[in-house]
Amino acid sequence: MSDYVFKIKKGEIEVEISSDDSKFIEDELSKWREDILKMQNQG
Repeated sequence: MSDYVFKIKKGEIEVEISSDDSKFIEDELSKWREDILKMQNQG
């Protein structure tokens, strides 16, 4: 069984998501990527 960990940190804020479900992690990464791209295009 694999363990997947996604961690992002900016300043004092740190978010960590971990799971053994690769589909869940893939979906979460996709959501984060879309949100980051939206923020970059607005700024």
